[in-house]
Amino acid sequence: MKETTLRKKKIVRSQFATSLWLLIGGIIILGTVITFLTIRGIEQENRQLETFYEEKGASIITALEAGTRTDFRHNMGALRLQTLLEEMSTQPDILFLMATDANGNIIAHSNPNAVGSRAFSPQQLAELQPSRHVSWRIMEQGKEKAFVVYRDFRPFAPIDGRADMMPGSMGRMAKRMHRQELGCSKEEHTFRRKLFPPKGPAPVIYIGLDEKTFATAQKINREHAMVNAVFILLIGLAGFLALSWAQKARQSRRRMQTSEALANEVIFNLPDGLLVTDGEGRIAMLNDVALEQLNLADSNVVGKSPSEALPECVARLVELTGGEELSEIEVECLGERGEVIPIGVSGSAVTLDDGTSIGYVYLLRDLREVRRLEAEVRRKEKLAAVGSLAAGVAHEIRNPLSSIKGYATYFGSRFDEGSEDREAANIMVHEVERLNRVITDLISLSRPSDLRRSETDLNALIKHCFGLIKQDAASHNVVLDMKNDETLPHLSVDPDRLSQAVLNICLNSLEAMPEGGTLAMNLSHTEDLVTLIVSDTGQGISKEDAVRIFEPYYTTKSQGTGLGLSIVLKIIEAHGGTIRVESQEGVGAKFIIEIPVSPVGENA
Repeated sequence: MKETTLRKKKIVRSQFATSLWLLIGGIIILGTVITFLTIRGIEQENRQLETFYEEKGASIITALEAGTRTDFRHNMGALRLQTLLEEMSTQPDILFLMATDANGNIIAHSNPNAVGSRAFSPQQLAELQPSRHVSWRIMEQGKEKAFVVYRDFRPFAPIDGRADMMPGSMGRMAKRMHRQELGCSKEEHTFRRKLFPPKGPAPVIYIGLDEKTFATAQKINREHAMVNAVFILLIGLAGFLALSWAQKARQSRRRMQTSEALANEVIFNLPDGLLVTDGEGRIAMLNDVALEQLNLADSNVVGKSPSEALPECVARLVELTGGEELSEIEVECLGERGEVIPIGVSGSAVTLDDGTSIGYVYLLRDLREVRRLEAEVRRKEKLAAVGSLAAGVAHEIRNPLSSIKGYATYFGSRFDEGSEDREAANIMVHEVERLNRVITDLISLSRPSDLRRSETDLNALIKHCFGLIKQDAASHNVVLDMKNDETLPHLSVDPDRLSQAVLNICLNSLEAMPEGGTLAMNLSHTEDLVTLIVSDTGQGISKEDAVRIFEPYYTTKSQGTGLGLSIVLKIIEAHGGTIRVESQEGVGAKFIIEIPVSPVGENA
């Protein structure tokens, strides 16, 4: 019981470890997926934020270009780009606005003091690579960082001496600008040439947005993404645990159903009887085998005490059982037909893991087959002893007996017919022949039965046996009754040995009916077995004798050797068959022989 409890604990620990590893694996997989999705989401949010700031900067650049074009259209005498930059820099989140030439020199700046200084070195310009397309870069501006959006500043097409080739209003505007340049100041002319160079790269406009707002938006995005990730992780873990618990519940129900089905199948198909009592000692369950063994009509005994429902042979033993294991104890109960059934009762307490007893289980084992096998072993042992004896008898006794018989015959022939001496000599010869028959029976019983099988009609064989005992039956005033089976196929048997067995039974039956009666033989068959029943209406056989009549040397006759039925049993067993006797004293005896249709046995 301790080993069983230990195994249960090991199984529980193993299942817990398996569940724990599954949970850890699920957390790792779910965490990996959520981390990947979170990082990807943050990257997407950052790209969207970058796109937003880039588009904001591009919008400001477009507005500056539009303002420059408008200013040029309505005020050809001067360009107020510096004023535009200073005015627009007052908007929220804008740190600076500036325009530089292709060499990085500041043309205009929201801070007028920065005009004329150098904004970028050639190396920095090479890294920035401004173009007509909008670009952005995080730049240091003193102690602050700025999200800088930049591109070429082109309010309209450059003046390259081919204004006539420009289409529409742009061409006309370029021509007017070219004419107005002739009347502007030298500073204005220089500014115009820097802003609208006739040849070479265009100037670059830079929009410096507050990086703190950008960083704050990124931080908020990250925080939202992390909160969402944690929330999704918790939901995923909750779902995983719910699925795991649901799966365990389904597996537990399935295991429970399987265990119940298996337990029911085992319980009700056990070859032994099973009796279960609860913690109060009342009957909790009985299987069909136990009902049959205890000769109970129905199973409506659950909930009753053993003394109320069970035979006394078992009830007292069950009620006296304590909490310890019960080794097998043999009791005798009466069967359905009043026969005594030896039953071995063993039991064991049913306890929980904490040692609490919740009932008791009893196994009821039918010992009839065990007793039969024990009797068979004893019979085999006697046969072995007979075999050893027969080996010496055949050699040591037969030769002297032959001499005695010869001399008895010789001396008998010297006396007159009918004289006492001749009669004595005849008695000696008769007794010697009887001893020879006993020795022959001994030898037949001890050596293997070598069958000479042939296809035989059992109907003809039985008829032949009846023909051999016809005269003896008439002298005993016995009526012979034979019932054939015309559908019986021919069997592969030894007709001589089988006839010997049948004749031996018939002769015993005739001796059991000294005052007449009926000797009947009934032949029938199924798909697998042929059954021959030899019955008489003689004196019958007592129960004590019925269990021993097939043992060697056991006889109830004053002149018998006790070997006849032993030889019959040996012949039937050699054919793979069985023989049993049913009898009642004063009514008669019935010998039932069953032989398989297909050859089996020692000489199949």
